[in-house]
Amino acid sequence: MRPRLNQLPTLMSCLLFGFSTHSFAENSDNATWQVQVGPVASVNTSFYQGVGEEYYLLPLVIAEYKRFYLQGIDAGYRFYQREDGQQLAVEIGRTFDGYESNDARFLSGMATRKAAWETRLVYEAIVGGGQLKGKLMQDISHSHEGFSAHLEYERPLWNDETHLVTWLAGGEYWDSKKTDYYFGVDASEARSNRVAYSASDSHNLFVGGNAIKQLTPKFSVMLNAEYRIASDAVKNSPLVSRNDQWSAYGGIFYEF
Repeated sequence: MRPRLNQLPTLMSCLLFGFSTHSFAENSDNATWQVQVGPVASVNTSFYQGVGEEYYLLPLVIAEYKRFYLQGIDAGYRFYQREDGQQLAVEIGRTFDGYESNDARFLSGMATRKAAWETRLVYEAIVGGGQLKGKLMQDISHSHEGFSAHLEYERPLWNDETHLVTWLAGGEYWDSKKTDYYFGVDASEARSNRVAYSASDSHNLFVGGNAIKQLTPKFSVMLNAEYRIASDAVKNSPLVSRNDQWSAYGGIFYEF
């Protein structure tokens, strides 16, 4: 629950590729590539004690060809599509969760918690004028070896020929393996100010919004802000100084 851009590529893809139609409509089986590239900057607070705010700057590539897609470091294939917007896809992607012991003095003596590669089953549908998206995710990299699920709903607030503004809300579930890997403290890692802790399964809820401004037929700017709050399994961890998190992202994209 320390998202470093792990939600951003998906949001940008569905918003930017759908911008020309002012909707979240399904992409057709087009025989041509759709490619957008651009730099992305982000800032977020951290759940972990002593880490503070985190800043990132990285390039991002979003591409689609027929039913295949690439969203940053996530890649998938939509094996089921309907004209009403329902889609099922299989996806492989990398998370950005985790930490190293040198990220903060308080984490000294903790073993590194690595990010994970996951396989995912993704469902999308058009509901009430917005987009409903659900994901079932399983670690395949032997990092935490756990399971998680993600559900969100996003709906336009305002759009015209060059602007699109949306709101979004949802939640995420982590099983005990994943939660304990990132927020547990093994007996060998315990200190006088950091007791041993075994975390149960957890969930977090989030709300946020997105805005896109089309500068030219080829260039667009996208902004995102999000607030999330975690459950007691995270809040009670001795590694945690707060159970809520703010994050914001921004990027400028060129469409080929």
